[in-house]
Amino acid sequence: MSNNYIKTTLKYFNSQKTFFIVNLIGLTTGLAVCYFAFLYVKFELSYDSFHENAENIYRLVTDVKTSNGTDYRGTSAPIGPAIQEAFPEVESATRFLLDYLIIQNEKGVTSEEKIAYADSTLFSVFTFPLTNGNPSRALNAPFNVVLSETCAAKYFGTDNPIGKTLLINGKDKIYITGVMKDMPYNSHFRVEMLVSLSTLLNMWNPSMKNNWKSLRFNTYLLLHNNADPNSLNHKIEGLIRDHIEKKETKYITSIEPLNWVYLHGKPRGHRAGSVVTGNINNIYIFSLVAFFVLIIASMNFINLSTAFSIRRAKETGVRKVLGASRMGLVLQFMTDSVLLSIIAFFFSLGLIIFLLPFFNQISGKVISFGVFEHPNYLGILFVISIIIGILSGIYPAFYLSGFQPISSLKGRFDFSKEGIRLRKILVTSQFLISYILIVATIVVFRQLHFMQNKELGFRKDHMIAIDFQFDSRASSEFTKRQMKNLPGVSSVSTSSSLPGKPSHTLKTKIENVVGEFEESYFDAYFADYNFIEQYDIKVIAGRPFSNQYTTDLKNSMIINEAAVKHLGYDNPNDVLGKPYAQLGRDGIIIGVIKNFHFHSFRDEVRPLTFQIGGILTFMTLSVSESSLPATLSMIEDKWKEIIPDVPLTYFFTDDAYNSQYDSERRFGQLCIVFVTIAIILACLGLFGLSTFNMMQRTKEIGIRKFLGSSALNIAMLFTKEFFFLIAIAFLPGIPLAWLAMNQWLQDFAYRVDLSFWIFILAGIILSLIAFMTIFTQTIRTANTDPVKSLKSE
Repeated sequence: MSNNYIKTTLKYFNSQKTFFIVNLIGLTTGLAVCYFAFLYVKFELSYDSFHENAENIYRLVTDVKTSNGTDYRGTSAPIGPAIQEAFPEVESATRFLLDYLIIQNEKGVTSEEKIAYADSTLFSVFTFPLTNGNPSRALNAPFNVVLSETCAAKYFGTDNPIGKTLLINGKDKIYITGVMKDMPYNSHFRVEMLVSLSTLLNMWNPSMKNNWKSLRFNTYLLLHNNADPNSLNHKIEGLIRDHIEKKETKYITSIEPLNWVYLHGKPRGHRAGSVVTGNINNIYIFSLVAFFVLIIASMNFINLSTAFSIRRAKETGVRKVLGASRMGLVLQFMTDSVLLSIIAFFFSLGLIIFLLPFFNQISGKVISFGVFEHPNYLGILFVISIIIGILSGIYPAFYLSGFQPISSLKGRFDFSKEGIRLRKILVTSQFLISYILIVATIVVFRQLHFMQNKELGFRKDHMIAIDFQFDSRASSEFTKRQMKNLPGVSSVSTSSSLPGKPSHTLKTKIENVVGEFEESYFDAYFADYNFIEQYDIKVIAGRPFSNQYTTDLKNSMIINEAAVKHLGYDNPNDVLGKPYAQLGRDGIIIGVIKNFHFHSFRDEVRPLTFQIGGILTFMTLSVSESSLPATLSMIEDKWKEIIPDVPLTYFFTDDAYNSQYDSERRFGQLCIVFVTIAIILACLGLFGLSTFNMMQRTKEIGIRKFLGSSALNIAMLFTKEFFFLIAIAFLPGIPLAWLAMNQWLQDFAYRVDLSFWIFILAGIILSLIAFMTIFTQTIRTANTDPVKSLKSE
């Protein structure tokens, strides 16, 4: 009996190719979207779960609260060892500081690598297995380094790297003491090299070792099973108060569970960036969209099955006359539905295999290496396809099997108002979802365009930046003159940071409007005399730096408008001449610059200070676009001539700034994908409903043609009826879309307005797409020979 059901189903698919193909496309797409959403959500929720002691690992963070807001920081270097020594509930503590270094091997292979200066206790807290080397001793001494397998292959090929050396920044040798497996992609920090922390604290920057106020480090605590994190946090707050508590500044510590850090933690870092953070809203969005797409696909199945049921009415009548029971008919029609879902499942596997590389690229990470990497996910997808087949087939099966045999054979059917109302509700729901997604896409791309094209307050085009890793030879006046004299280079400057890159935050004291020496934490740039002019930053009060004033070298400061406002001054000229103290320097304010967006539009422009000199690491060169390849070649040659032992690494300043918006750009691309899928599926639903409508009204169409109506007039008449459904979708769609996108825009301090034209444009786009779908179907039916239309009735 089951074989007979399957044979009958396959014959039906062959005879109704339109029904089969349209439903197959819808279900295949829905299942593929469901798989990708499930893959993404599971991946995002799995961050750091691979660590053996993940449930007992906590991150220690510090919120620095000052009069100008909260600064989200890490921890100081000495606090980790102090905690482990003072509190027995801590089994182990480890620290690391993220950075990047220029690495070079003996054969001249050079690359910039993401690294972490890491404690020797790192491997006792985190699970990063070594394939070569001893984890307990690998990071014990200065200049020891552990490479990832990928990094080891890059510099040493298939040779054993243990005991061999690499060169850092063209200067210091580091010794390979271990090789670890590549860090998983679902780790909230991922680097290619671990450099012993003693290299930084003992050899390069000993002042950080006991500095309790330099909050640049990531500190993690492995607690014993019975430890109370909240009680421990109170003890740590007391420990910190003993060392750094001040009236003007409050240091508030928190202990964050490791599995909480990625999705809920704040990004905390320094000039090299911070650990990776996710977005819990993305998980909600992916889950919701996948659910809606599956619902739309199921809605289409019901609509199309009902629409094409007319063509099976006589078959149903004959079966009943020959003695078929209603349950037997139900089983036949359920077989149709479930078999189609199973076929769609296998087609979805092919689609997933084809789209997986594209999905990894859009998400910005390698979420999966292959569709068969997670066989349990495929099992879940297969079960979902069966459930969809059953649920999607229930209504059509009982609807078709309920036809009276005599009416079926005569071609007369009763189409209930409830059934018609259900189909209209389903199509309206599809277009409601599509409308919201179109609005979301328009808003996301408007915000992205706004962030990338709004006046930033500085110039970023036609400039390249060289990261010379603090080498004083690169920041010398001789080197800058040599670079500026190159054809195609119009100006050169050096600085401690660049717009779009993390900057230092320093304790700064400036006399405020009431005459008090106010202490605050301000962002701080150190630069040479040319930086402000080269970046075209506007001076609105006082003067820029000049080498004609000897005091500018050590005793002058320029601040931005945000700092002026923070200090309570209404007029920027009023702050000129006021004394300041920062990083051991004393002097006066000589100028005020217009606010410029040195960070992304997610954040308000914060108070910023400029001073001459300091520790510099970036060289910016303004270059001519017309001869860029030749200019870059000459820059490389000149660099090798002046500083041959330091490899040249450079980037374009506009690319570096725009890279801040990579996550928004990827979100926009995903919006386009989902909008396209939702609209295609919604149009399939419209196709089904319009087909159903045309079949019901074939006789009416024939009569209208006999009475002189043209095919165009008939098509427009029937098309107009469907636009009522679309108009209904707009009513709840507008407030729902506004609420959703208004909430999304709250993440940006500077954002676009939700203008009403956006909602009108989305409606027009959706209406045009719907019109084309319905009109092509109705015009085809309206062109049918009226004699055939009347005979069919």
